[in-house]
Amino acid sequence: MGAGLASVLLVAPGALALPEKGQPLPAFSANDLTEGAHASEELKGRPSLVVIITDKDAGGAMRGWFNAADEHVPDTVRRQSLITLKLPFIVSEGAARGKAKKQVPQDFWKDTWLDKNGGMAKALGLASSSTPYVLALDAEGRVVASVHATVDSPEARTIWSALSRR
Repeated sequence: MGAGLASVLLVAPGALALPEKGQPLPAFSANDLTEGAHASEELKGRPSLVVIITDKDAGGAMRGWFNAADEHVPDTVRRQSLITLKLPFIVSEGAARGKAKKQVPQDFWKDTWLDKNGGMAKALGLASSSTPYVLALDAEGRVVASVHATVDSPEARTIWSALSRR
């Protein structure tokens, strides 16, 4: 697990549409794995790498982005991961949080945001996918680059380029 792993946000299925370049990140809220409340406004203040997974089996692909970030972006860039899933009503938030805790090192529980009801995914307009959605945000929380790709894809250069200039 790379030192860049920061947090995870769970997003529910929706329409496949990443926020567009120059647009602010839509408003959403979620709790971290320790049940602390968070809001998208917290992603302002410094440039951020935001990795979003919308599939329960995409954790490895998400970790790959954070491992690579250590090589590609300055330490001043926040590393934020979001996990958002649309889980059946019979799955409690506590059960979802427990499963996530088994996959996320304890040092990153406060930086891992969980949304089992899909509100984040809906706010971001994202569909369920085993491939991560990745955003580069400027210090004002505006999208400067976005991809729906794995870290080893050619599209990843778009993210690294946007964040290395910040």
